[in-house]
Amino acid sequence: MRHSVLLAALLAATANLFWAANAIVGKAVVATLPAFTLSQFRWALAFMLLAPFGLPKIYRQWYWYRQHLPRLSLLALLSVGFYNTLQYWALEYTEPVKVGAMLALMPLSIAVVSGFLGGRKLSGLEWLTSIFAVSGALVVVSNGQWSLFLRPQQGWFGELLMVCAVSSWAFYSVLLKRLPHEGIEPIGLLTFFIGLGSLLILPFWLYDVSHEAIFVPPRELWWSIAFVAVFPSILSFMCWNKAVRLADATIAGLMVTTAPLFNAILAMTFLDAQVSLAQWSGIGIVIIGVASTLLLSRRKATPPAAETT
Repeated sequence: MRHSVLLAALLAATANLFWAANAIVGKAVVATLPAFTLSQFRWALAFMLLAPFGLPKIYRQWYWYRQHLPRLSLLALLSVGFYNTLQYWALEYTEPVKVGAMLALMPLSIAVVSGFLGGRKLSGLEWLTSIFAVSGALVVVSNGQWSLFLRPQQGWFGELLMVCAVSSWAFYSVLLKRLPHEGIEPIGLLTFFIGLGSLLILPFWLYDVSHEAIFVPPRELWWSIAFVAVFPSILSFMCWNKAVRLADATIAGLMVTTAPLFNAILAMTFLDAQVSLAQWSGIGIVIIGVASTLLLSRRKATPPAAETT
């Protein structure tokens, strides 16, 4: 059991490392390639890689896909269409370190959305630890300069896009859990989401085409697109799903707290980014706040052990 938990934590951390790398590569690429174009070709390539394995599984279970097509379309739009595309768009205006801090708040966002849609609501203590985590994210975003939030002329477009992205993924996560998909092949479902999501991104890509000189990515960027198509798009999901099966969603969720740490280290290593002492402090606050909330949630959800006589 202990071995399974450790392996689950390692797999979940690996998934978050790949997702952190996605932000780093995205930041480097969006300097020359529009965000919607990057997202379109990333998911189109990921679909082509998955299609030989996923399409036969979709075909065998097509009755279920046809039965739930409206809900599946919404889930594909929230995940592949909105969440990932908005993250690349945000990187045109903000830094990977700030993106990582906001991504670490994902479990809290999911808990809030779940309560809003009728699920279990956060307790008073969980709200306190959540507010503590959010304050850490604000420290990272503002670099410890709280006066920035009082300046209306200060541009926060990238951060607002990340709020929309995180909210989109939170709704996707809660709605996916309510979808009756027991017995449905995971590879088939992932292939379906990626394929349909790629189609839903098309209007955004056409917008880029009409406003930018780039129609397809230049040859020197295809290695970057291949990386984000394989590691953050496919392997991360496989590692994450395996981690949840080995332990539980709480253990995997705890490893989301590694997101700002990975983003900061990778940004310093590959982008020569400067991470201030205030931002490191904020990262620590985010990690403590999110981990505390998840542990409290797990403790509340676990029934007390029976007394022995």
